[in-house]
Amino acid sequence: MSPKVRIVIADDNANIRLSLRDILTEHAYLVDTVKNGYELIAYLRNSKPDIIILDLMMPEKDGIEVFDCLKCLRPEIKIIIYTAFHRYADSQYAHLASKFVLKNAPPQDLLKAIEELL
Repeated sequence: MSPKVRIVIADDNANIRLSLRDILTEHAYLVDTVKNGYELIAYLRNSKPDIIILDLMMPEKDGIEVFDCLKCLRPEIKIIIYTAFHRYADSQYAHLASKFVLKNAPPQDLLKAIEELL
């Protein structure tokens, strides 16, 4: 049996965090959640997820502010930008991230992005 894939969801919206956690857990992923960039950086000091699902717009320290730091802490980490803002689809973050998924897309799009990264 292969080791399970660990994913961390960084999103300030509790409903989104919980919904995604439930969906991903049903697909046999190990899932942790954090609500902002500060929590994500602290989480990464002690944990080594395979994939980060990163909201770009969060209060306090958002995904844009933390993006470069993530690559410094874990250069090998796969980052899926998960945002409601279409304007970021052609941004440098979308091009530097492993995948880009809009929040209004069906959950299957996020699952497909995860599968493609594995």
